[in-house]
Amino acid sequence: MPKNPETNITILNSATSTSSSLRATVPAFIASQYQLHKGDALRWILGECITVEIVKKNELENLRKRR
Repeated sequence: MPKNPETNITILNSATSTSSSLRATVPAFIASQYQLHKGDALRWILGECITVEIVKKNELENLRKRR
């Protein structure tokens, strides 16, 4: 955990200069705690609140093969 979780804020940046998409960085303590690696993905579920699920790289590859 960070030393002061209340001040752990992630700033969104433009994904590219021509895109309206935004990019964020996953804090190191979260990546470590959930064993996130390059190639893993996040699934955003919108409802009463926003839920973020981790999609590990191998699961993502399986989903792509089913398309």
